[in-house]
Amino acid sequence: MKKNLFYVPLLAMFSGLQLSAQQKVFFQDSPNFRNFSEIVNAEGKKIKTNIYRSGSFSNLNEDEKKQFKNLHITTIVDFRNDFEITREPDYVPAESHIEVKNAPIGDIGSKSMQGFMKALAKPDFGAQQADSLMVDANKSFVANIADFKPFFESLKDDKSVVLFHCSAGKDRTGFAASMFLHILDVPKDEIMNDYLKSNEAVQYVDDKKLAMYGIPAEKMKLLMGVKASYLEAAWNDVAAKYGSVDNMLLKEFGIDASTKQLIKNKYLIN
Repeated sequence: MKKNLFYVPLLAMFSGLQLSAQQKVFFQDSPNFRNFSEIVNAEGKKIKTNIYRSGSFSNLNEDEKKQFKNLHITTIVDFRNDFEITREPDYVPAESHIEVKNAPIGDIGSKSMQGFMKALAKPDFGAQQADSLMVDANKSFVANIADFKPFFESLKDDKSVVLFHCSAGKDRTGFAASMFLHILDVPKDEIMNDYLKSNEAVQYVDDKKLAMYGIPAEKMKLLMGVKASYLEAAWNDVAAKYGSVDNMLLKEFGIDASTKQLIKNKYLIN
């Protein structure tokens, strides 16, 4: 049975971010829209610009729409649920042949959402409580690991240019990115560095998006960033449940040594 991802709709508000780091894509409206082009794997090979990670991207301006088209994306894997998609539908050019794969991670119900809102409304809600909520959310990715199958299937497609995303581009997307980078034999510290780059976007949060939920901005901002402990919680659960990431990839997604090499050939510059 899937665990409820109670925090998911609240991340739909985080669309006023812009990341400035290693990446080559800059969209004012889209949080964390970036590629992996400056990351180097254990063999010293860089990653090609044929895969992207992001947050929601519903309100691109005309110049950004042109830039988006020039990325030649063929596949969008959307980790959001119906609530988030309805609120911020992806920009997909009408004339494009982009395949959109809906892959909501986990299940969400009104009881879990009410419980989350109740916890958030407590006067003593602070950093410790926020950390606990986000650790639980990241652990739930492993409990619902099969939901990531459309993403891993897209990686196997030799001709695909994949964009995978959620609302903020930091949690569901961050976990998926960590698994992708593992397949490419990127060192663990570099995987974590990529994960933590989401924090560079926090300063661009639009407070108006927080206010519309009736939640004090100072509380919501406690959930905006990422910490190493969040991703490590998910990694630890993978190790506990499967023994290793490679065992998980093989059991859940059929990614054996030969498939892993095919993915490496596709995404690494030789």
